[in-house]
Amino acid sequence: MKIYDFTNKKREFGRVAFSLTLDKKRKTERVIIGTADEMRRCLEHGKGEGDVYYDETLPLGSFLINFESDKNGDWNKNHLYLRDSFGKSKVFPITEKNRKEIIAPAVEFLQNKYSSGEPSVMFAAIRTWDEYLYLHNHHKKDDISDTLTGKLSILYKPFMVYGEYRPWHDDAVNVLSVALRDAESSVELWYPVKNRLLETVVTYSSFLPIIFYYMNKLNEWGYSFRQCKACNIFFLAENRHYEVCSGECRKQNAVNAKQKFNEKTKDDESKHLYDATYQHWYNRRRSLLKNKTADPDMVETFMTAFRNFRNEAAKRKKALQKVKKQAEESASIREEDKANEKAKKLFREFQGWLAVQYSEADKLFSEITQKRHDT
Repeated sequence: MKIYDFTNKKREFGRVAFSLTLDKKRKTERVIIGTADEMRRCLEHGKGEGDVYYDETLPLGSFLINFESDKNGDWNKNHLYLRDSFGKSKVFPITEKNRKEIIAPAVEFLQNKYSSGEPSVMFAAIRTWDEYLYLHNHHKKDDISDTLTGKLSILYKPFMVYGEYRPWHDDAVNVLSVALRDAESSVELWYPVKNRLLETVVTYSSFLPIIFYYMNKLNEWGYSFRQCKACNIFFLAENRHYEVCSGECRKQNAVNAKQKFNEKTKDDESKHLYDATYQHWYNRRRSLLKNKTADPDMVETFMTAFRNFRNEAAKRKKALQKVKKQAEESASIREEDKANEKAKKLFREFQGWLAVQYSEADKLFSEITQKRHDT
């Protein structure tokens, strides 16, 4: 496979396109990036036959799971360097040397993105430079800056949306569906011919139709994206009942389930320990009240400590229940794990505090009875 050159001033003969082939039987996806003629050669004669920039067959769902997420808008920020190299040429003439300096940050950004090996990123980098070269060769037009921004905004739009959502989230699909324009909704469908048994969808300017095509196929086949309960990684499942992504994670999920059971048992132990500690305080209190010779002031001191114990215990139990509720109502596994970790800490602190309070009841009782004995 060839390497794209972002220092090249001449566009490749033929537009660079992005093709996707889905294989339900083998549960794979094949992505090719190259010119139409070279992509057809790869599809008809096998990998390595066409002179393309990318040709990989990956597990089904990989493209959508690993799709570029640009929450900070880095693609749009860097395209501004390319746009600026067109501007103000009538007032401040831009030489070829000046132009190189202006676009240098964008070129570095595109090269780094291309080197990532992720197909959506590679194609976006190639298309960005290709659109820039085309307009650079037509620099006499006054509106080329706006034209560049318009073309690239179509290309980058999904990146921005997926900074907040993933491609299969309903919110993402709704946002993109509303914004979809005619220029973004057209693709080529290459039907099976000769040695190629599967249809292939091809786009030249936007990922949106590819994404919608992919999602529609998965829905048709009954597949759905799930988040693994063991490793938190998203994966494609044959139905919604799958909870883990692999046999290894299935074992880990069993371990996690056992840990949760142990935590629940610890919760019961905390309740038993609180009941035992409360009963211990209560029994000491009752013994003091039955003793008519006990110093009233010392008895009141004990009663105050008993009330403080109950009030503090109520606060700690309330805080613990609040965290447990947060874990149960968490919107994601990550939030649930975070809440559970906090609950574990509160469990340990509560149990340690109860142990101290058990001893505190004995200490106060001993001080009162010892003083009465001395008197």
